[in-house]
Amino acid sequence: MDQKILLIVCQVAEPLAEQSWSSLPHFSGTIADAASAAGLDVHILSLTAACVSLQAQLAQHDEPSVVLFAPDLPPSLSLARDIRAHWPLCSFMFVRDAASLDAFHSELSRAPMIGAHWSLAASNDPTLVSQINQAAHASLRRKRLRTTLDRANVQIASRKVIDSVDYRRLVLSEHYLASYLTQATDAMVGLDADLRVLHWNAGAAHLSGLSAASAYAMPVTQLPWWSPAISEHLQRLRVGQESSRLEMRYIAHADDHSEKFLDIVLSAVKDDSSGFIGALLVLRDVSEKYRLLEQERAERDAVTLMIENQRQRLLNLFDQAPGFMFVTSGPEHTFILVNQAFQKLVGERELLGKTASDAFPELLDQGIHGLLNEVHVTRKPFIGQALPMRLQQTRDAALEISYLDFIYQPIIEPDGTVSGIFCQGNDVTQQKLNQDVLERYQTQLEELVAERTTALREAETALHHSQKLEAIGKLTGGVAHDFNNILQIMGSNLELLNLQVRDNPAASKRIDNMQGAVTRGAKLAAHLLAFARRQPLKPTTVNLGRILRELDDLLRRALGASIEIETVVSGGLWNTIVDCNQLENVILNLALNARDAMGESGKLTLEAGNALLDDLYVSKHGDVTPGQYVLLAISDTGCGMSENVIEQAFEPFFTTKGEGEGTGLGLSMAYGFVKQSEGHIKLYSEPGNGTTIRIYLPRSHQIEDIDARTVSSLGQKGTETILVVEDDLDVQAAVVDLLTSLGYTVLKASDAQKAWSILQSGVVVDLLFTDVVMPGPLRSRDLAEQAKGLCPEMLVLFTSGYTQNAIVHGGRLNPGVELISKPYRREDLARKLRQLFDGRSTGKKELL
Repeated sequence: MDQKILLIVCQVAEPLAEQSWSSLPHFSGTIADAASAAGLDVHILSLTAACVSLQAQLAQHDEPSVVLFAPDLPPSLSLARDIRAHWPLCSFMFVRDAASLDAFHSELSRAPMIGAHWSLAASNDPTLVSQINQAAHASLRRKRLRTTLDRANVQIASRKVIDSVDYRRLVLSEHYLASYLTQATDAMVGLDADLRVLHWNAGAAHLSGLSAASAYAMPVTQLPWWSPAISEHLQRLRVGQESSRLEMRYIAHADDHSEKFLDIVLSAVKDDSSGFIGALLVLRDVSEKYRLLEQERAERDAVTLMIENQRQRLLNLFDQAPGFMFVTSGPEHTFILVNQAFQKLVGERELLGKTASDAFPELLDQGIHGLLNEVHVTRKPFIGQALPMRLQQTRDAALEISYLDFIYQPIIEPDGTVSGIFCQGNDVTQQKLNQDVLERYQTQLEELVAERTTALREAETALHHSQKLEAIGKLTGGVAHDFNNILQIMGSNLELLNLQVRDNPAASKRIDNMQGAVTRGAKLAAHLLAFARRQPLKPTTVNLGRILRELDDLLRRALGASIEIETVVSGGLWNTIVDCNQLENVILNLALNARDAMGESGKLTLEAGNALLDDLYVSKHGDVTPGQYVLLAISDTGCGMSENVIEQAFEPFFTTKGEGEGTGLGLSMAYGFVKQSEGHIKLYSEPGNGTTIRIYLPRSHQIEDIDARTVSSLGQKGTETILVVEDDLDVQAAVVDLLTSLGYTVLKASDAQKAWSILQSGVVVDLLFTDVVMPGPLRSRDLAEQAKGLCPEMLVLFTSGYTQNAIVHGGRLNPGVELISKPYRREDLARKLRQLFDGRSTGKKELL
């Protein structure tokens, strides 16, 4: 019984002392085990860098059924050729990883010396052992066939006497074969081992125009139809391939002088003893087949051209249609066809190849894309009549409304699926506008009456609101002026009285309590002026981070140890222009409000950073302009506010605190100050989640104006001469006493005219201290200008409880104006005077 033998050729690091599969590479050992289990007799041909010659190793084995080249071998074609020269009948199997199969297959196809009996398999193929078995069976069949042929040849050679009947049959067979070859319509050319013409039949003579005598012994390279491809195929036959086939164009011409196409079959002729002894070429003229193919191709081209012409005509009609049309593809609604009318409707934008959402982003919130999706899903058409659409003609243009009549028709394929949507419609904007005008004309009288009535009510409401605000402003200003004068009288006299009763602790304590009441009254008046946006601001360029750091200690003392305070200042913080003192008051008030909201414990966070308010934000908040701002955010973990409370939070006198626990002016004062500073304030809060107040102050590109705030002691005095101009005699007397107690020489006048007379008399005056609001024909501002003209070195200090517009414009002090607001304390006045006098002596001038 034939035995199936598998020889595995693999690469090892060291020669194997004995056939031990466990010491083989993983793949070789695994396949050896599997093949042995399948009944194959397995042998190993191990290659090392220092192995004996290949021929010596091959001589140790009988010809196997299958030679398997392991994947760990280096390029193995030369090795395969050497083995094939030794064993011509066995099957070769090359194993490679799946990624390199195609490239290695191409390489094997160009290696004819390995013969025709080879195959290629993936190293991870689970059927690899089965393929090895099949190759072994095929190899055994070839061996048995070769053995049978060898035996037949021996028997034929050993026969000495040929039977007469067999002899006649052999002669007839040879005659028949010769006649067939000669008379065959196909051209048949026999070549010898040197590839020269040995046989040339009538078909070959007819095809080439050469007689058999002329063609005999002609090299194959001189045949009329020779080409390098023929030589390549012959070379494959020479190295073991049985047959080959190719089709080619016959460049030479026969008798009819027409170009021909040849189908050539090449077969190897072999001898058992010497191997390849020649080749047989069978050439068939397939020109008619090619002509039919060319005719069919021409007919197809004609039909294609006709279809293309019809398609182009339809496209032209589609493009020139008066109504707009387009076609989309797929669930994403990608545009594949649009006509001129639609392109004109939507403006200059790229459509083809883009989805509807990419081509028309402005329609995302108008429901149009939803209609397309609905038609695609439901497969039902949609008809729209006078449907409004807002489109942009160019990228930066404003939205323009158009009214469209259109139909969305699903494109349903034979299998029932929706491949796209066809749209056809018309722009009916003008008709719609005309219809709207007609309808407006029909109801014009009723609308005019309603409009006039509404306008009258709105005008009355606006007038009432304006008069109310104006009245509140005037009332607030007047009350603040008189109230501040009263507080000034009380505060000044209390301070002077306190100097006289220092040795009486009980009296000093009562005076301190009264001074505290004066301070609270002053704050209330300041809050009223802030709400009315009539407080005089002294804006300077400051850094918000520095202000927060300076306030940290004050806030911790004011809020108590139970409140955690965190201050966060962003790097690269911009400067802002703001009244520093008023801003500190706002921060302190908001911090105290946060403390009240948090109760006994909580966390207060103060953040400062840069912010950019863009057009989108401004469009939702009409009280602010776009640009760069410095952001101050104050957040607490308190009880939060409801929506109703948030809506009223900035209204004056509104408070959620109990009676007597707050004035309701804290947030309104902050709101008025921020608006007067050309900023923006926004409140965010939810019940139970705390509150955040974000204040946006305009950015300043100037460097910070660091104010050296030196605290003067009560004992700081001066010797300069001061002219006091005050129409309220009680206030005048209190101010004169304060200045006198500070060591200054004091002159006084009850109005601006009298003060001007004193100045004209030649008396040397170092500083003019005048109230802003003065009776008489000469205003305080004019008095100050005339005084500066008379004596440029003279300093001017204004004071007032309500400035009106004399020295304040746009809520800010005029450049170069110095002001101390009523009521002021003795130490505030002393500090202010020394700042002015010391600034003059050092050549500095502070602008408020």
